[in-house]
Amino acid sequence: MHLVRALATIPVVVLITLRLTAAAAAQPPGTSSLPHVELWGGWALAMPVSDGTLDVSYAPPLRLGGTPLESRASQTLNIETGTGSGVDLGVNVFFTRVFGVQGAFTASSAEVSGTNGEFHKHLRYISLPPPDYKPTENTLDVSTPWGPTTGTLGYRSIAIGGVVRWRAAAGRVGGSVAGGVDIGWFTGKIESVGYTQFVLGGHSTLFSTMHRVRVGPSGSERSYAPYVGADAHVNITPLVAAMGGFRVRLASRRSVPIEVIELVDPNEDTWTPELTDVAAALAGQSLDLPGTRWHAFAGVKLFLF
Repeated sequence: MHLVRALATIPVVVLITLRLTAAAAAQPPGTSSLPHVELWGGWALAMPVSDGTLDVSYAPPLRLGGTPLESRASQTLNIETGTGSGVDLGVNVFFTRVFGVQGAFTASSAEVSGTNGEFHKHLRYISLPPPDYKPTENTLDVSTPWGPTTGTLGYRSIAIGGVVRWRAAAGRVGGSVAGGVDIGWFTGKIESVGYTQFVLGGHSTLFSTMHRVRVGPSGSERSYAPYVGADAHVNITPLVAAMGGFRVRLASRRSVPIEVIELVDPNEDTWTPELTDVAAALAGQSLDLPGTRWHAFAGVKLFLF
């Protein structure tokens, strides 16, 4: 579906560009037919994340014996961030005095925090305990307090759309209003997810091991949504201006698949799991994050004629 939306956007942008180019060619004699270009770059401040979550549920393995009948582990990590910081870069190309196209790139990141509840694990299994080694059904239910969420959460986006510019009568003050499609994806490292496995030792004695896992948003996940934005500038020279602005991505909440990065504590237990086993167990788990995002930026704008 994401790919279909992206491909559908391409002909729209092309048609808009051709129409604006034709309008520019129809300008009265004596006006410049070359596109007017604005380049900018600056610092960006991104909105905090206030209500993100990572709900985890999987079936821990039972190793070295026994017959598992029911096995599950679950927890919820709360994902919060403060205001993110980063950069914003972009270009406006105007084919007439007013209308043009815009492309922009934003990258920001913030520290992750979040107070968490308990890690729950449950196992119902059959063992063969001595001395008679008869099949016996057993049940384990344990809840363990879990530490706060830590790490970083970043966001990258490419904005492509149309733009309209304005300028005050005096000429030093101006700006633009834009809208189009925002292509965004998350980055970062979040810890920690709990990974447990059960081990049935000698005399049918049950042990359980626990490891903390560092995860991150899937790097291949892309999301497409409309955006609106605006900026204003004040000329310092005819070719250089100080500027500031904002862009807002308009979308509902997002479900972002996670990928396993590494074990936080790989050497703390004899029964260290293989990373491939951890990734298989946690496959399909997703971050639930706000879809609407805004960021403000301030920097320098250059005018190329």
